[in-house]
Amino acid sequence: MHVHSVACRTDREPECSRFHYEKQLLEKMVRMEFNMERLQQRLDIVSEPFAKLNVM
Repeated sequence: MHVHSVACRTDREPECSRFHYEKQLLEKMVRMEFNMERLQQRLDIVSEPFAKLNVM
């Protein structure tokens, strides 16, 4: 008689729930928005001297 055992793998990666995925996506979007605002501020600072040249 030969017995086969079925081992349960406990080293699998944890499953991501939909809530977890959406939370990570939202956090990423908030970081992107923050970075875009910072880039816009930097662009405004750099562009200011050129805007003054066009007025004169």
